[in-house]
Amino acid sequence: MRLNTLNFHSKLGLSGFLISIILGLFSAATLIGLLYSSSDRGFNIPEMDKVKAKYSESALVGAMKTTMYQYVTVDDDIKVMEKWIQAGALENDYFKDEVMYIIEADCQKCHSRSSTMTGAIPSIPFNSYADISVFTEKGYSWTAMAKTAHIHLFGIALLVVSLTFILSFSCYPGGIKSLLISTAWLSLWIDMSSWWLAKFSTYFAYFIAIFGTIEIITLGIIAFLCLIDLWFKVPDKLRDKKE
Repeated sequence: MRLNTLNFHSKLGLSGFLISIILGLFSAATLIGLLYSSSDRGFNIPEMDKVKAKYSESALVGAMKTTMYQYVTVDDDIKVMEKWIQAGALENDYFKDEVMYIIEADCQKCHSRSSTMTGAIPSIPFNSYADISVFTEKGYSWTAMAKTAHIHLFGIALLVVSLTFILSFSCYPGGIKSLLISTAWLSLWIDMSSWWLAKFSTYFAYFIAIFGTIEIITLGIIAFLCLIDLWFKVPDKLRDKKE
């Protein structure tokens, strides 16, 4: 069976799926660019310092550099927080005089058990050392990482197996199909492994950016090629010679 031999309704159903995947990949790339850049609109290239902040620094500092940056009064507040965490995140005079002052000014409007502000997060209060210290571990916490990673892996794996299975019935040469299928799986595994390894070295933040990009591009190419094969005659030089 080949994609171009399917009946009209099968082609229509598969086309809807493939187009949705392409739109979803574009939306994912847009969201990643917004999360890891200083812009709040449009399509952006992720900034590596923000990627490193997310995966290689503490959740507290990472949030102050990325998603919560708009609430940071001055950039020096982040440096104070980094200094405290690098020194061991101790409950000492520096914490009481410097860190808590910043927390009260930048964070407690939302992160307080008694906050009534729109968008407040009373379930994640920053009222005491015990509340704050749990967010000082470098990178994702092991629990948060395991929870996020397994959901991401299962979800993306279903997407990859669906697209690569469809590609296997296309008319393209076996070498092209093998390359795309292998790239899709390998980039997923390297990307996810780097989430864990970035806790130990910031160099793996580059792996996250590089192989995450490769994953999105590869899946987009697979979906596009399958769409072409469904509805159009692929040039002979791009067809499997065994057909």
